[in-house]
Amino acid sequence: MHPYVTDSNERRLVPLLLAIVSMLAAWGLHEILEVISLSTPWWFDMPSLMGFYGLFYGSFDKWLWRIPILRKVGLVKVPDIAGKWKGYITSSFDEHQDHCEASIEICQTWTKIRINLETETSRSYSQTAAVLTEIPHCTAISYEYVNEPKAPARTTMHIHRGTARHTLCIVDDTESFDGEYYTGRDRGTFGALHFTRQKVSRGDEPLN
Repeated sequence: MHPYVTDSNERRLVPLLLAIVSMLAAWGLHEILEVISLSTPWWFDMPSLMGFYGLFYGSFDKWLWRIPILRKVGLVKVPDIAGKWKGYITSSFDEHQDHCEASIEICQTWTKIRINLETETSRSYSQTAAVLTEIPHCTAISYEYVNEPKAPARTTMHIHRGTARHTLCIVDDTESFDGEYYTGRDRGTFGALHFTRQKVSRGDEPLN
């Protein structure tokens, strides 16, 4: 996975809150050890302020940021888009006549992401990404990708770069991506895309 940026101010606020919690945890541990008069061997290093911060930050980055209550109170605005999405793309190559079936698999933490898109003839993977949460009434995900053709692809299709932009929509608990993409000058094509998140059981959720 690679880092991604966001316009949400949570990347400044959350580390500050985690630092405060870490200070309280370190102080609390010190007080407990004082009360029970517990002394540790010289070779055993008790968790320090930075140790607690590293633990809390790592836990938040991987798991805690997904807790729904944090979104309800506005602490976290970055959407959790990890999982499998299925849909189709159209291309200016054939004047948008065909709907090419495609799938997207997204692995995501609070600070890192990987967006993999696959069709019958090619696969692509993101290299940079941005999540925009301050746009009125929507959330946008924009990323740059590298596309690699598979064996069945046309001989005119080469490895190329491109950019895609998705808008996340939620209607009646159904999450969908609608957006556009365009490729570099080697291909010079553009098109539209539509994907819907697939419902999966907890055991099938992707590992981040």
